[in-house]
Amino acid sequence: MSITHTEPELELQASLARFETCLETPVVAGELIGWTDALQGAWSGLSAQVRQHLTELHPRLYQQISNQDPELLPRTEKLQAEDTGIAQDRAVFDRLLQHFVEHTPRFEPDEEKIANHTRSLVSKGIALVNRVRKQEVAVQTWFVEAFTRDRGVAD
Repeated sequence: MSITHTEPELELQASLARFETCLETPVVAGELIGWTDALQGAWSGLSAQVRQHLTELHPRLYQQISNQDPELLPRTEKLQAEDTGIAQDRAVFDRLLQHFVEHTPRFEPDEEKIANHTRSLVSKGIALVNRVRKQEVAVQTWFVEAFTRDRGVAD
């Protein structure tokens, strides 16, 4: 199955990649604040795009799926529930990052004192990236399915 990606989807994928790259970039001694600033910048853009997808783009797609194939209503309900979970994770990560940013200056240049917190932040960020990517694939898959599904022979 071939899916044509729209501009918002391509922008989201690019933002996910930028954020993931920031998360996976090792923290070099003396560069914790620079790493945190880059991460915060990438998160700001990604967070806004995720919010837009969850509150504007996905609801429109779910409506189109429901209009095209009402039998897929249970699927759209599951997609909506996952959107809610992603929104909650987004808010949790945002608070975690803000707390990290507030305390970072106290730990530079001795980043080892905050290494466990850094690893936790990275782990939670990567998990959120993966969850968003998985959801985007699911939304697109069910959207395409609604328009291409073989519903059998009609009488």
